Amino acid sequence: RPIVLRRYTTDTPDLEQPEPPTKRQPVQPPIPIKLDDQDIEEKHIRGWGNGGQKLNKTSSCVQLLHRPTGTMVTCQDTRYLQQNRKIALKRLKDKLDLLTNGSSSKTGKKIAKLQARKHKQRQRAKKKYHSATTASLDPADTSTD
Repeated sequence: RPIVLRRYTTDTPDLEQPEPPTKRQPVQPPIPIKLDDQDIEEKHIRGWGNGGQKLNKTSSCVQLLHRPTGTMVTCQDTRYLQQNRKIALKRLKDKLDLLTNGSSSKTGKKIAKLQARKHKQRQRAKKKYHSATTASLDPADTSTD
């Protein structure tokens, strides 16, 4: 009786069959981000843009620099210094998380989800409009009397 080779089988039937390769990589837990006050340089600079004279006169804009990585974050979302500081720290943590953990970070997962959604939309549009253009350009379908 001849041996029929199938996917993921071996020539000899008495050997164990190898496991099929998995598509997903093993997920490593994300590394937690810890910010030390010594690593962060904080500056308060004057605001700019819309918001009137008060915004342009006060130094409520916060600029944070993470010295070990050289990552800089600027925040001028509100007119209050303390709120801008909290928002800037959150943004700095998110940036460092993306830098250290890559696609397993919170921001990386959001980016991957959006990219997958856009890819799916592109494929759907390509399927819809590519078939419509090929059908209208097909000379066999058009008959001239």
